[in-house]
Amino acid sequence: MQKKMRAMLGGAMLALVAAQAQAANYATCILDKAPGAVNDIAAQAVHQVCLKANPGAIQAVPQGSGRGLMGYNSGAECVVAKAKDTRSNQAAAMIGVSCRRLYDEPNPFSDPNFGKDLQK
Repeated sequence: MQKKMRAMLGGAMLALVAAQAQAANYATCILDKAPGAVNDIAAQAVHQVCLKANPGAIQAVPQGSGRGLMGYNSGAECVVAKAKDTRSNQAAAMIGVSCRRLYDEPNPFSDPNFGKDLQK
């Protein structure tokens, strides 16, 4: 009985973490919904859905915020994994921008907001 309770609690915690990790910002929303888009109309709809849920769009996503133990090592690695089966050029471009924003390291020479607290 105690093992079942632990398993149920563990499953509930995993589901909670997965729900929070899914579409936490515009870039993750794009990466959840755009891969596999077969035309630009579908890609535009993905953009509209993600923009409605995340009004700040890609500008509100901190550079490199997806980096970590469970993330990709680079934006290029993410693009290869996420865009390889996407026929829509627009969706593939949105995936590329999102991957690079999440997984490429911040560059203090190209980011005017590097080191600034943007959450004020």
